[in-house]
Amino acid sequence: MSKAVDLDLPLKLRLRRLFFSQGYWSPIEVDLSHYEDLGIGAGMKRRSLTDLDVLGIKFDPLFTQHRVVADCKSGKNVSDANRLFWLGGVMDYFGADQAYFVRSKMDSHFRAIAPKMGLRALNDAELASMEKAVGATAFPLPLADVAFYQSVRNLWGVEVPAHAKITAEQVRLKKVYTYLSYTYWYIEKYRNLLTLVGQFESVAELLDPADERHVLLAYTGAERFAHCLLEAAQYVLSMGATDVRQYGRMYLYGGPLALKDKEKFFGLLQKATGFEEPLDPAWLPNVMELLCRMLMHPGGAADVLRHLEAIFLWCVRLRNAVLPELTPGVTNTAALVLAKDTAITFAKAAGIPEGLFAALKTL
Repeated sequence: MSKAVDLDLPLKLRLRRLFFSQGYWSPIEVDLSHYEDLGIGAGMKRRSLTDLDVLGIKFDPLFTQHRVVADCKSGKNVSDANRLFWLGGVMDYFGADQAYFVRSKMDSHFRAIAPKMGLRALNDAELASMEKAVGATAFPLPLADVAFYQSVRNLWGVEVPAHAKITAEQVRLKKVYTYLSYTYWYIEKYRNLLTLVGQFESVAELLDPADERHVLLAYTGAERFAHCLLEAAQYVLSMGATDVRQYGRMYLYGGPLALKDKEKFFGLLQKATGFEEPLDPAWLPNVMELLCRMLMHPGGAADVLRHLEAIFLWCVRLRNAVLPELTPGVTNTAALVLAKDTAITFAKAAGIPEGLFAALKTL
């Protein structure tokens, strides 16, 4: 059975390119889900709530996070009013600074709603004008190329041949894809770094640098790893940054009280059972060292997310040896170095092959 054609995809990709050209890391088709407790011993069931067409995330050199969201519609059977009110709710959910509603053609009387809700409504011509004004159409990465996007998208997920039974190894990999696609956006932010590394540790021996699917999975993990560290940096700075490592630990364990409770529990467990496992994972000192370097080079750290995505698209998929400038006239060497360090630190923490990031060695 052929897949349904997404008529809104060209608009989504144009918004993605627009946001990316202005400094945002821009995932598209972000699924918002809810996890329902099925009772003791029954586990959790994921229920999809809705999906966000385009999400833009940017950190400034003060590690303040800025978010934009967008909804793109090209069809006729769409209620502009309903979409605007829906988008206003999604904007609040993500804590976004701005939201865009992009419609190929839009009735003028619906525009009066947008300013009152703090939204921006654009038709196709107005989007084209904005793209031209900020130079998005001249951006070197093929972010708005539908065929290129589909070629990458086709590498996402576990591929099970028709009439074949999914293997135990594929089930393990599927759990990682599920976490990255859904759970990452749902659970508390501070839990993501430990969870992310744990997810990749669970499949480390399955990942093959020669498998294009696994390379995409690894780069996606590295991007989320960088995002986790940038959010940790935001917390550390809010605490004063006098002790980065300790404040970093506080963040990862849910705050000072939660950290004390966990340390007390591990202490009691050691006394009662002789349990010798430390609270902190062995890889944590190296990750805290990377966090320190990010805080020392804020201009580079702020653009790590875009550099990791650009490296995968431009150097891995298109096999180019030199990364183009992501900001016209600016070569952000610090961002490139930190992007490399982030990927390798992630690989070492999760125990996955560093060969998955082989393209970084030539940059």
